[in-house]
Amino acid sequence: MLDDVKPVVKIFLASPGGRGKPFCGPGMVNLLEAINETGNVRRACESMQISYSKGWKLLNSLEAWLMYPVTERRQGGRGGGEAHLNEMGADFLKKHRAFEADCRQAVRVLFDKYYVNE
Repeated sequence: MLDDVKPVVKIFLASPGGRGKPFCGPGMVNLLEAINETGNVRRACESMQISYSKGWKLLNSLEAWLMYPVTERRQGGRGGGEAHLNEMGADFLKKHRAFEADCRQAVRVLFDKYYVNE
């Protein structure tokens, strides 16, 4: 019956001081990866089909909560600027992806316990 069913896990980090509003979720993490891949915030936003202003809001929200920058940026002229994850940003992304993987595994174990191995 549940052979073709699997749990889906989306991780959001929220601060109690932010009234439960997430400061980091799948979109933020994907944006960090896209910035690292494209080397540019605008191109990263375009690849994700989000507005440039939304991308900056996501970055500013994350950096405000972490209290450190996650990217190194250089403003550009005609060719546009550059942005790459700095060491702290890369470390945050690596830890977050590992945390997500562990959460998915834990949820899968619980799903099997309650739905598959009854």
